[in-house]
Amino acid sequence: MLFSRTVISISEMKLLNTIRILSRKSDLANIQAKEVGLLLKEKYPELSIEYITKSTSGDKDLTTPLSEMSEPGVFTDDLRKDLLNDQCDLIVHSWKDLPIDLGKESYISGTLKRADQRDIIFFNKKKLEQIKNSKTLNVLSSSPRRIYNLQYFLPKYLPFKLDNINFQNIRGNIPTRINKFLDNDFDAIVIAKAAIDRLINNSFEEYRNLSFEIKKNIEKCLWMITPLSENPTSPGQGALGIETKKENNDLNSKIASITSQIDIKCVNLERDILKNYGGGCHQKIGVSFFPTSAGLIHSEKGETEDGNSFAEWEIYKHNKIEDKKVHNDVIFPNNLNEYNFFDRIEVEKNSNKLSSINNHCIWITRSSSLPEKKIISKNNIFWASGLKTWQKLAERGYWVNGSAEGLGEDLDPNISSLTSFPWVKLTHEAAPESRIKNTIKTYKLIEKGNSYDFKDKKYFYWMSFSAFYLAINKNPNILDAYHACGPGNTYKQIKKMIKDPAKLHVYLSYEDWKNGLINE
Repeated sequence: MLFSRTVISISEMKLLNTIRILSRKSDLANIQAKEVGLLLKEKYPELSIEYITKSTSGDKDLTTPLSEMSEPGVFTDDLRKDLLNDQCDLIVHSWKDLPIDLGKESYISGTLKRADQRDIIFFNKKKLEQIKNSKTLNVLSSSPRRIYNLQYFLPKYLPFKLDNINFQNIRGNIPTRINKFLDNDFDAIVIAKAAIDRLINNSFEEYRNLSFEIKKNIEKCLWMITPLSENPTSPGQGALGIETKKENNDLNSKIASITSQIDIKCVNLERDILKNYGGGCHQKIGVSFFPTSAGLIHSEKGETEDGNSFAEWEIYKHNKIEDKKVHNDVIFPNNLNEYNFFDRIEVEKNSNKLSSINNHCIWITRSSSLPEKKIISKNNIFWASGLKTWQKLAERGYWVNGSAEGLGEDLDPNISSLTSFPWVKLTHEAAPESRIKNTIKTYKLIEKGNSYDFKDKKYFYWMSFSAFYLAINKNPNILDAYHACGPGNTYKQIKKMIKDPAKLHVYLSYEDWKNGLINE
C-alpha cells in the first residue's frame, strides 16, 4: 500500500498560524487593531499577528460632513474589499462606522468588551469668560444626533446662561481635531469618550508620547460627560466590530472566545432600532443599550425625518409589577408632595471640612448635601447622583462633570483616563455603607413625625432606604405589600429585608412606576 505525504516547510507553518489584521491608518484604528491582536495572542500564543493599514474614502475626504456623504460605508467599504479578496483575515472597525447592511459574504464575528459609549465635551478654559459674557457657545461637531440633543441639553446643565449654541463641522482623526480645537481657540468640541480612553490608556509603547500629548491638551480644558438618558449615542459607539468571512470557521471560533456576548447583544439591539428608522449617520437619532445591576437599560432619543420627536429611557424587557390599572387609593405616594419623611439639618462640624477639599472627585448624593453657604474649591471634580441634582448644582454655579443618572454607584463613572483624584462622597449621618468608603456626612435626617395612613396601601415607591426603614418600623405589616425603588444602593438595602423577589421591583423613576400601575 502506498501512502502520500505532504511536507510543510517551517515558513509555511508560520504562514498558517499568521492572522492578518486590517484597519484604517489612524492612531486610534491602529490601537484598536492591536487590542484585538493582543487578546488573540494571549489566548492563542502560537499565533503570529500581522498588522495592515489602509486609507478609506472617508479618510481622504476631510471636508465633507459625514452626514452629507453619499455612501454609508465611507470608512469600511474599502477595507471590506481587501477582506473579500483575501488580502487580510479580519478587519477591526469602530462599529459605529459600519453600515446596517454588510452584504452576504462577511459578518461581524465578535467584539471585545465595550469601551465607554458616552460622548464627552471639552471646553476651552481660555474661552469661558467670553462664552459667559456673550451667552453664545460655538461647538465643533457635525453629527446631526449630537446637534439635536445638545441644543436642548447644554442650556440646562451648564453653570451659566446660554442664548445661542452654534455647531461647526470638523473632520480628521482625534488628535488632529483636538489640536485644531485648541490652536484655533474654538469654544468646545464633542468626541466619543471611548476614543479618548483608548488613546490615553493604551499599553503600546509606540503611542506613549501621543497619550502624554492628549493628557496635556485635556489640562487646557474643562470637560463634561453627557448622560445617556439625555444623549444616547450612535449605535455601536465604543464597540469594536471584528469583521471576517463567514466560511472562516477556525478564525471565527477564535474570535468568539474573546468576544463579550452582552456587548454584541447591546449593539445589535441598537442597530436594529436604527434600521427601523432607515439607518445612516444623517439621522438625528441616538440609541444606547447598556448593562446594569437592574438589567439592560434602553435609551433612545431623537427626531424622525418627518419631524416627530421621541424619547425612551427604560429597563429593557422590564420585570414590572404584574397587576394593572390599580386605583390611586392603594398606592403610596400618590404624589411626591406627600412623600416627606424627614427634615435635613446641616452637621456643621462636618460640612466645615468642605472648604479644605482640593483635587478630589466629589460624589454628591443630593444638592442639599453641599450646603449653599459653604465654599468649596472649583478645582474638584463634581459628580451628581442624578440629573435633578446636576441641574440644581449648575444653577448654583458649579461645573458638574457627569452623573450616575439615578442608577447608583454601580454605574462606574469611568473617569480614570481623565483624572487620578480620589473619591469622597457627601451624604447623611445614617447613610448605609457604599462602594465609596471616604464620606463626609454633611447633614442628618430628623423625623418629621408625620402620621401616614398605610392601612389600605398595597403598592409603595421608596426614594431612600431611610424612608423605607422608618416606615416599616412603624408599620411592619406593609412588608407584605409590593415595593419598588430605583436601582443602586437603595435597592440593595431594601432587598435585604424583602426576601420575596415578586414583592420588590426596580423602576428608573417614580413617574415610571406610577404610570405603569395606573395607566397600563
